[in-house]
Amino acid sequence: MISRCFFFSLILLPLLIVAKIPDTQIPHNIKRYFEMNRLGPELISAEIINHHQSGRTLKIKIVARRSMSGKDLIFAFAAAAAVANFAEKPIELLWVDMDVNFKGSETTMAIAPANCTIDAIILKNCETEKWWQDCLQFP
Repeated sequence: MISRCFFFSLILLPLLIVAKIPDTQIPHNIKRYFEMNRLGPELISAEIINHHQSGRTLKIKIVARRSMSGKDLIFAFAAAAAVANFAEKPIELLWVDMDVNFKGSETTMAIAPANCTIDAIILKNCETEKWWQDCLQFP
């Protein structure tokens, strides 16, 4: 009995902790992240692209609620950062295209470096407001 517990704790547990997500599973994991939070924005698409300037980019397209667009944007970046943190190959940039359920509103495009977003949102190394000012860009 002790040898089984010892084997599990030394061999299998570290493998479970450092599991990496392959590129083919990233869109599925993003979808699951959005499905778990029923009050979040609507996910339209998620994909990994190789951007000519920024390198590997996780691109998410959402439809936000008009009164909650700021929170929906942060939620989308949190989902992207959570999955990018465990990606098998490093992701350099997180890109969110946000449409708002309101007639006449335009698509908002926001980008942020993955490392900065993971530090701020996942690891909580800085305040969200500081991340909003220093990392988030609206090109």
